[in-house]
Amino acid sequence: MNPPPISDEADADLLFGLCVRARRAQLGFTLDQLAQASGVSPGTLSRVERGLLGASLRNAMAIARGLGCDIGELLRETEGPRVTRAHAHQRIVHEDTGVERTALARPAPGLSVVQYDMPAGAESSRFAAHRGGTREMFYILKGVVRVHAAAQSVLLRAGDTVVLSMDSEHRFANEGSGRARLILIVFTPVD
Repeated sequence: MNPPPISDEADADLLFGLCVRARRAQLGFTLDQLAQASGVSPGTLSRVERGLLGASLRNAMAIARGLGCDIGELLRETEGPRVTRAHAHQRIVHEDTGVERTALARPAPGLSVVQYDMPAGAESSRFAAHRGGTREMFYILKGVVRVHAAAQSVLLRAGDTVVLSMDSEHRFANEGSGRARLILIVFTPVD
């Protein structure tokens, strides 16, 4: 069920405030914790959450950053399913390698789901080390993929899964004779 359309600024302020409150509750943050993470005072946050005060762009961006999300995520509906149609996924094809990356979802702060489709022999870019505590889960849908991280290398086949800490440079390659497809789930801790 969708909420009624936003008719004026007061309704927009209330909707934004409700989204902030819902995200804060989902993370288990107190107003004081969010204030510390965002740099916005607890009193201001309280008024924003209740729709009594419209957040300036600067404060809205700071609040989103404090909640570990993009400001756009706070403007979306918090109730009901979030559907992204097949044609709307962000898709990038690397010109040199033919590796296709499709962003599937960002279901929660610090969590993203990506699909890679790789021609035989193709290799991903070298990814820089992520912040401490970041983990990546690779699930191989099709083909044979080798994941290189730090001093370790893991060979995976269709149906295999591996979870690795990614606090060092890393990459992955299709070592099979046909196309490979995998789902990558990235979990980055939210402070």
